[in-house]
Amino acid sequence: MGGSAFASTLSADAFPRMPPAVYAALKTRLIQRIQSLYHCVAVPFEAPEKTSHGDLDLVVACPKITHNMEENVTLVANHIQPNVPHEIVQETIGARYVNPMDGNRTSNFAIPIVLGEWRALNHGAEEDEAHRAVDGGDIFYQVDLNVCADKEEWQRIVFFHGYGDLGMIMGLLARNGGLALGEKGLRLPDPPNAPIDLSNSFDDITEFMGWRMDAWKTGFRTKHEAFEWVASTPYFDLRKFRTRGEGFSKVKPERKMYAEFVEWAFAKQAAVEQGESDRGAGAEEKQKLACQENSLVYFNKKQEFDALVRVREQRARLKEIFSGSRVRDLAELGEYWKGVKLVMDAVRAKFGGDEGILKLDEKEGEEGVKRAVLEAKEQLHLT
Repeated sequence: MGGSAFASTLSADAFPRMPPAVYAALKTRLIQRIQSLYHCVAVPFEAPEKTSHGDLDLVVACPKITHNMEENVTLVANHIQPNVPHEIVQETIGARYVNPMDGNRTSNFAIPIVLGEWRALNHGAEEDEAHRAVDGGDIFYQVDLNVCADKEEWQRIVFFHGYGDLGMIMGLLARNGGLALGEKGLRLPDPPNAPIDLSNSFDDITEFMGWRMDAWKTGFRTKHEAFEWVASTPYFDLRKFRTRGEGFSKVKPERKMYAEFVEWAFAKQAAVEQGESDRGAGAEEKQKLACQENSLVYFNKKQEFDALVRVREQRARLKEIFSGSRVRDLAELGEYWKGVKLVMDAVRAKFGGDEGILKLDEKEGEEGVKRAVLEAKEQLHLT
């Protein structure tokens, strides 16, 4: 919403919504100016069918150094910060007010709307009305400058924020498939453990998900075209579609395109015959597991993931057969914890550490571990 970043300084009426022609002219003008400050400058594709705009979002990266370094970039701990100093940006785009955020964050700028500017674009009546709605008559554009850490992050942000809420919708469908998709790329959730990073390349991610990038680049005339595109992934099953539960994020009410997609999807879901939708217990979980398994194979993470699983299983098994409490009980040492430690150290030394103990368990089972504990106790002359 335009002006929300300046609520403590200016009224919401001071930021009128822009007709498409005004928005397009502002975008062209500011991209040209910001390109003098950053190598990478873009505005994500706007949502289809949008009839007005509250603000302008610019995504930038890689500041240009055209004069003295100290005048153009900020040095922190001997590293160049990714943002051009705010006062230089403010002067370059003609902003009167700024909410500055250093580093890899988003700053907000309020640019005065010159009297008659909209009239030249055949929107004079809207401009006049906007001036009358504000005490003093001053009205502004809100421009948000999202500074990325590098070109790779810039590419991801521009893509994920393209076409309004489409990135969030893509994330919703990925979550239905047991994956997590966001600005940083695609991950495989593995609670309670840390997620597995699958890829941060949206070219690879869209190919895996079955989303045709040629259609994305061509653009969507309507929201329903965008909905059909995102729903084309083979990992989306209308019959099992949901928006709530573990791993699903709460979405703000103002995300209208997201809400429209959910309504669209549920309407299609309701149209599916009950006989088709009932595929038996566990069908949803099987589909999710298949998507997760395919993602591990596609992104060459299968061996890494399986190795992590094995390590966790081994740790759990070791805790079960050779924890302090377990050894205490086997050796009947009561609260003599020093003795427990001596026994455990002796068993580890004999069998070559935890790995050797696991091999002993695999070969002889818990009885073999128990025998090793009792032998160590006897050798240590513990009673």
